[in-house]
Amino acid sequence: MQEYENLYEILLALGLGFFVGLEREYKAKGEVFAGVRTYPLISLLGYFSALVSDKHFDFFIYISFLSILGFTLFNFFLEYEKDKGITTEVSVLLTFLIGVLVYFDYYYLSVFLGFLTTLILAIKQPLESFAKSLYFEDVISLVKFLLLTAIVYPILPDKSFGPYEAINLKEIWKVVIIVATIDFIGYILVRWKGGKSLLWIALFGGLISSTAITYNFSILSKKSPDLKNILFSGITLSWIVMNLRVLVISGFLNVELLKFLALPLLLSSVVLLLMVYRYIKLDTTTDFKESEFKNPFRILEILQFAIFYTFILVLIKFIQNKVGISGVYLVSFVSGVIDVDAITFSAASLSKSGVIFTTTASIIVILAVISNSIFKYIYVLIFANESLKREMFKVLVFNLFVFLSFILIQMFLQNP
Repeated sequence: MQEYENLYEILLALGLGFFVGLEREYKAKGEVFAGVRTYPLISLLGYFSALVSDKHFDFFIYISFLSILGFTLFNFFLEYEKDKGITTEVSVLLTFLIGVLVYFDYYYLSVFLGFLTTLILAIKQPLESFAKSLYFEDVISLVKFLLLTAIVYPILPDKSFGPYEAINLKEIWKVVIIVATIDFIGYILVRWKGGKSLLWIALFGGLISSTAITYNFSILSKKSPDLKNILFSGITLSWIVMNLRVLVISGFLNVELLKFLALPLLLSSVVLLLMVYRYIKLDTTTDFKESEFKNPFRILEILQFAIFYTFILVLIKFIQNKVGISGVYLVSFVSGVIDVDAITFSAASLSKSGVIFTTTASIIVILAVISNSIFKYIYVLIFANESLKREMFKVLVFNLFVFLSFILIQMFLQNP
């Protein structure tokens, strides 16, 4: 049995090394330091070095690693004048470590590391293009946030205190990190694809703010009425992204809540996606520039979100204690106009800790989504042309029907 396990591990190490080497061989123009044959052997060397160290000679793995390091440094200095960078040399060392991880049974980690290494090597052009599109302010904002997180998060106390013990600084900062990271991913995609098409902007911009997309596209509809179908599709796509974002956030914190929210939010998303598919029959290439999205890693805005999130937690517990659950529903509906994320995080956290039932949490989240949808349609009503108003009204009515039906069913099940 042990022999079969070793054979599997050897094949896995070879396979992961092969994929990294395949990418290097494909990208090579002429001779290459390590290619489709060398990388599997390096991974295999890592595996057998770990085996020998584990069974016989403790220091063998260090000798092997230093040998590989020496060869890569020698190659680097040979190629230094050609200004090729050290990407290949670093990938060689990572491939050796992948083989080591396979031996010590870190199968998932080794596969993930192999995939990630190959991906990073393969997307050189897009990464360089994106890096050149960044502003200096973007880089500084990101560095500030990472430093603040690295320093602040580890020292924050992991215990509840304050009014109704609703405040946990470590949990609050974790939520801030999650929200800011999701926002930054959306910001990256907008900067990368922005200006190429309205639909790309709507899809990726929806990660940052579906309200901003709704507002900007509504204004554009009066300036460019011929883009009606694309603008409708763009706004609707951003609403779909918001639905999916709520699902991801709730699932990350409370899987049980995700099960409750999946049906109404996925039903809404699928039907809206079919509507988008019907309307996308125009060329999506335009000269429209991306909206003025802000880098989400701005310390003041991060602190504002943290304060608002904390306020929602305290308010929900206060109203639940003084008024009852009906008051909590009112808070979620009103607060959803401002920030659905904060409501989703609050409801997911409170339901996971047992403060409120999961069914109650699901109603709270859906009420926030409803109020946010109504608020966004008000933007359409005020700023969009008549055609876009009519089409988006259909989307709003359908969403209200699905979400209100869900709430009525949940309330009936709670009080049969």
